[in-house]
Amino acid sequence: MKKNSGLLRLALVLTAAALVLGGLCLYAGKAGASAKTESTEAAAVRADTGRRTVPIIMYHSILPDPSRQGDYVVSPSQLESDILYLKAHGYQAVSLDSVISFCEGGGELPEKPVVLTFDDGQLNNLRLALPILKKQGFCGAFSIVGRYAEAACEDASPSVEYSYMDTDDIKDLLSSGIAELVSHSYNMHELGERRGTLQKSTESYTDYRRALLNDTTQAQRFFKKQFGTEPAVYAYPYGLVCPAGRTVIAMLGFKATLGCEEKLNLLLRGSTEGLTEMGRFNRPAGVSTEEFMRRVLPA
Repeated sequence: MKKNSGLLRLALVLTAAALVLGGLCLYAGKAGASAKTESTEAAAVRADTGRRTVPIIMYHSILPDPSRQGDYVVSPSQLESDILYLKAHGYQAVSLDSVISFCEGGGELPEKPVVLTFDDGQLNNLRLALPILKKQGFCGAFSIVGRYAEAACEDASPSVEYSYMDTDDIKDLLSSGIAELVSHSYNMHELGERRGTLQKSTESYTDYRRALLNDTTQAQRFFKKQFGTEPAVYAYPYGLVCPAGRTVIAMLGFKATLGCEEKLNLLLRGSTEGLTEMGRFNRPAGVSTEEFMRRVLPA
């Protein structure tokens, strides 16, 4: 009887030990899983520093005829080659609206964002560039000169080689869901007596301010009437701007402006400082995709 009692006590001790060890293992497992989760989350936080380097590429006319290509005209195949290169290197096209949201602290950007802009509103942007963007899953921002679009409505025989988009064309562009509207002035895209939005040498500050205000508000009214929206981004014609012009454009409520200085844009979440005269790299013909991208993309 004593022998059986001893065996019983031994069995009870071993069972209790097993339960304790099991509990310890279970706790260790949970703690390990929790540590792993916390480590993953911490790594994600460390990876997202809240800073982004955003290259912006500036295209103009897109035409297949080699004789027409130059500093401001590239072929459709060149555009597609550029996009394929960007995709292969992990870049994702983003809208200027998403860039603004990021800088205002309310939006996200991928690790490698890139913005494609198309200036002046050429008809070939709709006919030749947009299908490539759709095919490759990219978006683009299109800078429109109001007066050019109005005049195009009177063009009886529009041509992709030299015509601008009329209002119906721009509506088709915007209905694609991958095109963003940017103001490129109403009628200040010129290099005559006035150079872009610069003040004329013979013009008083008061007259200059009035002229820029009138032109810009006329453009916004035109965009609102025709397309139901007022662009939040202003692209300075030829990238030309003076301090007085900056003040007027800011006063009119634009959230971002585009210049033509070839530089990368270093943006910080929650800070809108980087949205003024954002740098852009003009895309000329005669330069391979690889060579051009070495100059444009961060090292």
